[in-house]
Amino acid sequence: MGASAILKRAAIFALIVFSLLAPFSCKKKGGGPSKEYTPLSKSAGDLSAGAQWAYELESDKLSKKIDSFESISKSVPLSPLAIAALEGGAPMRGIWPSLEGFENLDTSGIQGELLETIRAFCRALADFTGAPEQEDSSAVDAFFSSKGLFSLALFFADAKDAGAIDSYVIGRPFVGEELIEVPVRWTGEKEVLYTKLYPVQEGESWKIQQIEIYKWEAKDGSVKTDRD
Repeated sequence: MGASAILKRAAIFALIVFSLLAPFSCKKKGGGPSKEYTPLSKSAGDLSAGAQWAYELESDKLSKKIDSFESISKSVPLSPLAIAALEGGAPMRGIWPSLEGFENLDTSGIQGELLETIRAFCRALADFTGAPEQEDSSAVDAFFSSKGLFSLALFFADAKDAGAIDSYVIGRPFVGEELIEVPVRWTGEKEVLYTKLYPVQEGESWKIQQIEIYKWEAKDGSVKTDRD
């Protein structure tokens, strides 16, 4: 191969290499070409404009004039305060007292025979603790499930230092799908007992399956002892 042919080929090769490297040599050091900045507000606007919105239900609800509610007389002016008190037309809840350190005294969660069983048990227990000789507990046992008498025996042993029960208060119950928990506070001669009753339904009757003391408190408030 002649020298001229070799030089010609070398020139063509150099031209090819230069054409490949030329675009990279034009870039700035430290990064690629700058991108146009898009404000977040514009991005949000674009997303909102392209969103598929659901069909509006009751679009006239806020502007619709409400003349009356079923639960309030038409003679009562429908001020904003009156409407707020109605909670959207629902019956107003009762106002119940509460005891500091205990529970709200709303017992509306348990009604009928269950509430009567709880009250009758509390009365029987108070009478038993005030008896001169605490030997016959049959009146108390009658309200307890036969499967839970051991829990009642433990309660008698733990509560004996409280003395005779002077009074009791039933608090707001917790009613779950598989559990009912009724708080009861007992005031004895020397101590105040905070308990939880766990009733169960046996046939057509309600029974107490367990009674748990979760806090003892000296009557003068000087000593507090938690079971936990």
